Amino acid sequence: MLLVVALVLSLIPTRLYAEQRTSYLAEQLKANDDYRVRTQAALALGASGDDAATKPLCDALSDANASVKVAAAAALGRLGKPAGLACLQRAEGREQTPAVKSQIQKSIATLSSGGGGGVAAPPPPGADTKYYVAIEITNKSGRPESEIEPLLRAAMQSKILARPGYAVAPKGETVAQGKKILNGKKLKGFYLLATVEPAVYQGGNLTQVVRVSMWTYPSKSLQGEFAPKLTQSGTPKKDVQSENVLMKMCVENAVETFQKVVASL
Repeated sequence: MLLVVALVLSLIPTRLYAEQRTSYLAEQLKANDDYRVRTQAALALGASGDDAATKPLCDALSDANASVKVAAAAALGRLGKPAGLACLQRAEGREQTPAVKSQIQKSIATLSSGGGGGVAAPPPPGADTKYYVAIEITNKSGRPESEIEPLLRAAMQSKILARPGYAVAPKGETVAQGKKILNGKKLKGFYLLATVEPAVYQGGNLTQVVRVSMWTYPSKSLQGEFAPKLTQSGTPKKDVQSENVLMKMCVENAVETFQKVVASL
């Protein structure tokens, strides 16, 4: 019997919190006397997904400290915003420090290829791994694939790996490769397919649904579906940042439910 779980939540606006956090980090990056604090602020801005993080990171490419400049360049690559490409290209022409220049070039290559999003390759299964999870994203949102797929893959991967006993299959793994890992390490395999529905703006609210179906892996026998539905009030018009926040929360909620189901098997 298939398991179908619907999660419906109502949220207060998240936009204000995100704006305040970005503003705080930007101020730390610009004015804190400790280069270590500035470095961490740059990395946090790179992970924020916020368009407003681009300018302070571009400004930080002129920081007096090389470590901060490396962090800012890496953060722009991870942030994945097209606006970051031009300032990286300008910085490349003037930069003399090899380590900084190298990172700038890496981030330029990432953004030029449409990459970004900060999805690191997952670690291989360890000695304590019991479950091996493959992830796939289907984008029906109407937004570019380059914005949606890395965002949700990173969120799902991070949430899955936060619990002991889980490993995540690398993107692009073949069925044969998956079978080899599962059989060699005697793991139980699952496949999570996240389908992003279009955001709905109605009555001053934003509603987002991401359907996550649970399958066996690599045989792909359907086991159930989780359909988190999140509604944020006070959002009468298009707000990509809020959409991103709700999408991430949807898949994180679905992963939590998935792991509870796995624990009950």
